[in-house]
Amino acid sequence: MRVGLVTLGCDKNTVDNEYLAGLIGTKGHTVEIADEKHPPDCVVITTCAFLEVAKEQSRDQIRRWARIRKDHGTRLGVIGCMSQRHGPELMRDFPEIDFLAGVGQFDKVAELVCGEGRSRFVTDTAEDARSWNLAQQSGGDAPEPIPYDDREFATDAPRVIVPRTLPRQRMDRRPHGFLKISDGCNHTCTFCSIPLMKGVYTSVPRQTLMDEARRMLDDGVREINIVAQDITKYGLDTEKRMALPDLLNDLCTIGGDYWIRLFYLYPSTVTKDLLAVVRENPKIARYLDIPLQHLSESVLKRMRRPHDRKRTMEMLRSIRSEFPEITLRTTFIVGFPGESGAEFQELLDGMDEIKFERLGVFTYSREAGTPAAELPNQLPERMKKTRRDKIMKRQAATSAEWAAAQVGCTRRVLIEGRVAESDWYVGRSDSEAADIDGVVRVHSAAKLNVGDFVEAKIVASDVYDLTAEAAVPART
Repeated sequence: MRVGLVTLGCDKNTVDNEYLAGLIGTKGHTVEIADEKHPPDCVVITTCAFLEVAKEQSRDQIRRWARIRKDHGTRLGVIGCMSQRHGPELMRDFPEIDFLAGVGQFDKVAELVCGEGRSRFVTDTAEDARSWNLAQQSGGDAPEPIPYDDREFATDAPRVIVPRTLPRQRMDRRPHGFLKISDGCNHTCTFCSIPLMKGVYTSVPRQTLMDEARRMLDDGVREINIVAQDITKYGLDTEKRMALPDLLNDLCTIGGDYWIRLFYLYPSTVTKDLLAVVRENPKIARYLDIPLQHLSESVLKRMRRPHDRKRTMEMLRSIRSEFPEITLRTTFIVGFPGESGAEFQELLDGMDEIKFERLGVFTYSREAGTPAAELPNQLPERMKKTRRDKIMKRQAATSAEWAAAQVGCTRRVLIEGRVAESDWYVGRSDSEAADIDGVVRVHSAAKLNVGDFVEAKIVASDVYDLTAEAAVPART
């Protein structure tokens, strides 16, 4: 049987689908990225529901595959965050769904993919939800919606647990991959719905992560991206301490030539011990992603985020002082309820001082069920977009200035692809993260391969991208 996977949302979903692909593959089936032009026998859509735009993207994919199901008989499964939080709504609106499940149900979903009939439930533990089984219904590509009551889908708190080293199948051959060291979140940010969908923070056992990292490197990965909702809290639940520094030291002992890149460090727990590990291990990219969300104390208090502006700025200045070569990335939210012009200016002033090399900005999205959705003084969309555009215009100038300063420097670049049988290649230095930052366009008279590390002299720049001339490829 051919099984197609659709991955929406964050890098954690990418990892989860690779687990799912591995489990299905062990049952003798072919797993691939779903292709609408060549419909598989079964498709599984891993949904996202973090923001309203993500929910609509998930619903759009379900609509498209529901039509394909009607024409080609493809079984349709919907799993993940949107299923976890909005299962009854999806079952009401899309009776074409053959099976539906929430988060963290890797073995159960693999069984459903390989099974027959129609089964719908939201979590592994909800007996009422599990009772909704459509196997006894007769035929029809679009059965009538079953009457339901939301109370029938009341579930235990969601939780994503990786109970063992799971088989894992990469869905592409790019030389970077994601190592998810935990899932869920214990923070209480007022704007965020992730705890409602993923549950409490749950670390993956260290030995499991070491096994996964070795397999990734054996499979051609040359950049391991460490991801979680908050990687700094790794180990607090399992080892009763923040064990990220030790985990990184362990990962750096694995043989081979590779980078480790750190994502999503919570600002109040970026410790001196952690920074020392980064400084002492050349395998760790000089790149830190620290989502700050804002730089106004009053806004951060309403967000229920670390709100000591002085401490945050001192931490950023310290990083700049100790790591002059570091690339700092952050994200901000503008248009949070009640954000005044003065509070917005505090954010701009902080940007001007720190000069983040990489920066993303979101307009506040009012998510039902979060405390911020009930706050007064919700701002109009036009104001939010105006503020977002102002930040991005200012950041473009900072990024262009940084890029111009790289001209004449030699950077180590990881090759990710070739431009149509030419002498040009696309790669990234440790200052560019995959899919979210710019790229390095590399010219090379000698043939390069995906996964090569090369020394390349930067010869030109634009706002976000660099152009380079390759020297002799480094050993991989």
